[in-house]
Amino acid sequence: MDDSLFHASDLEPPLDSTEKTSQSPYPKFGKVTASFGDPDPPYEAAIASHALHNEIHGYPHFILREHMIRGLWSKHGWIMTIIGQELAKPEDQRLKWLMWHDRDTVLMNPQIPLDIFVPPESQFSNIHLVVTNDRNGLNNGVFMVRVSQWAFKLFASALSIREYQPDIPLKYTEQSGMEEAIKRPWWGNSVAYVPQRWFNGYLPDEKALRKGAPAVSRPGSLLIHFASNRDGLRPERMSLWGEIAKNRTVQWDKPVNQTGYLEEIAAYWDRVSKGESMESVVKDLGRRVWT
Repeated sequence: MDDSLFHASDLEPPLDSTEKTSQSPYPKFGKVTASFGDPDPPYEAAIASHALHNEIHGYPHFILREHMIRGLWSKHGWIMTIIGQELAKPEDQRLKWLMWHDRDTVLMNPQIPLDIFVPPESQFSNIHLVVTNDRNGLNNGVFMVRVSQWAFKLFASALSIREYQPDIPLKYTEQSGMEEAIKRPWWGNSVAYVPQRWFNGYLPDEKALRKGAPAVSRPGSLLIHFASNRDGLRPERMSLWGEIAKNRTVQWDKPVNQTGYLEEIAAYWDRVSKGESMESVVKDLGRRVWT
């Protein structure tokens, strides 16, 4: 890496509870994640990498530190808790959307606002969930969900699959439970599948970037999701890229209008609104290279 691209920047410590923003007492977007057990430095640093982004845009950050449900299913329980908490408020005081992110995500570009990823309300008020697929199907490491009764019921449905349909194989536990739920027409009609690299991209390499690989993040992307740890070196990779994020390189930390986001996102929703399938739009946009 070229050190000349770096300049120093300090990040704020991680947030563990809702905080009011300086801009508005009622923020419209929030983040949700979970991390259990003794503090693990690479993962704590990854969560902390979101702090500057939260400060700039006024996002409350809800972090679960204790298991609510056995195994990974606490994810669904925690999301339901936050959504239920918001639905109990007067409507004008609620968050409108949440971004779930796994703890193995490093926030790379704090200048990207989350609201660019949600659908235009005038045409897509029926969309309550914005997700991405990878080669194995749904990857729910990062996704956007509307604060709504629909969303609360979706996660309740996903949680209930093990009890009411125990014959369904859930290879990826809670992720597979969520995928099975949104396959059903009543849920599926309110789900948007978008390009993975918008907000759930994996670690890039030069070859992938030249080819416009659809699964990897690009310089200027919101974050990097370190989903794989087959070689046991994920903590080292997270630490390396966490330092790059902390130093705010000019390659990665740039205003949204200097990235390919706005044009690509507008093209996606325009094409979907005209009847083109989400799958075909994602496939086409995923191959494009940002200039």
